[in-house]
Amino acid sequence: MNAETKGEATKQHLIDVGSMLFYKQGYNNTGLSQILKEASVTKGSFYFHFDDKETFAIAIIDFYMKMFRDLSKQHLNNDSLTPTEKIAAFHHFYLNLFKQQDYTCGCPIGNFGQELGGLNPEFSKKLAIAFNGMVFTLSQVISEGVLSGEFKATNDIEALAGFIVDSWEGALVRMKTIRSSQPLENWFVFTKQLLLNE
Repeated sequence: MNAETKGEATKQHLIDVGSMLFYKQGYNNTGLSQILKEASVTKGSFYFHFDDKETFAIAIIDFYMKMFRDLSKQHLNNDSLTPTEKIAAFHHFYLNLFKQQDYTCGCPIGNFGQELGGLNPEFSKKLAIAFNGMVFTLSQVISEGVLSGEFKATNDIEALAGFIVDSWEGALVRMKTIRSSQPLENWFVFTKQLLLNE
């Protein structure tokens, strides 16, 4: 492994470790010293790749965005599923994931949005891009469903997708608060009522 490859591997390792710590503990509750200890990386190595903790967090939001896109291949971007099946697959995929976490973690992008969205313009800008990406992905599914006749016609698919993403994020906040799947189950029931052409 040459120096450049090793450097990229170290950078990605820091992102992998930091993304899990931020996800479980939050940005403000995770110190640089803990990140370095968990990653077994020196402070000098960290600052070689990132200017500061904020720059590091921006890179982690990019990582979360890529993770969502990659995971979407199993549900919202799964071409073998119908639009209705894509929504159901999305719901069940994340319901099972959050159940394994005892309903304590939620959406990493949503968590960052609640903690940091209004505090730093750079965070706000990056998080807006992340949320817009989620809305765009869902918009494509809704468009497909409307064209196929599975979903009700709507004058503003993007606004509808935005509402569904916003309501899902809200359901996750309540899920974490009461440690129960019920808010997500309610979200799924009413989302189907909103979408399905029955």
